[in-house]
Amino acid sequence: SYQPPERPAHMDSEDYRWKLVQDFVQFFNNHREEFFTPCDRICVDESISRWYGLGGDWINVGLPMYVAMERKPENGAEIQNACCAESGVMLRLRMRKTKANDSRDLSQDTGHGTGVLRDLVIPWAHTGRVVVADSFFASVEAAQVLFRLGIRFVGVVKTATKRFPMAALGSVQFRHRGMWKGLIHRGDKTQGLPDLLAFTWNDTNRRMFI
Repeated sequence: SYQPPERPAHMDSEDYRWKLVQDFVQFFNNHREEFFTPCDRICVDESISRWYGLGGDWINVGLPMYVAMERKPENGAEIQNACCAESGVMLRLRMRKTKANDSRDLSQDTGHGTGVLRDLVIPWAHTGRVVVADSFFASVEAAQVLFRLGIRFVGVVKTATKRFPMAALGSVQFRHRGMWKGLIHRGDKTQGLPDLLAFTWNDTNRRMFI
């Protein structure tokens, strides 16, 4: 990766520090896209690259975006990624920079999670592959955007519930674990074909899927 010896006047400190790895990430993504063919399923998730040094967008040294979450075993740089579900090979990486950088890098015509998801799987548009993702990415909007791109989607719905039939599925009564119920949305009025499926599945806690 190329970083100028001196930070240009028009470039903020975060962009300048990310220059140390940005080219590497782009070359990695280009190489995977050109030379590796994934299976029919792609998993999208987040990873942490451990970092115990200086960091944060409030200082001008160290890691520009330092992520610490209770559910993650390590703290450091968060990397959003896509991988082949069969081989486990990483297909595409996206550095989580800062809030300002994230907003600038993504199209503004969708929600943030959907924008990140689209960026991670766009090389495999119109291939009919199935993308599987957790609740950070999953929503009705995400399913519809990927469907228009020729990609199927399965995701766990937790907080992004807009247009999801949460009330209807949340009131379904289950007698034991393992039971499930679903609703079908038929987008094609002429042929009656479904374009969205919403499910609730009873585990220790109730899980929702789109």
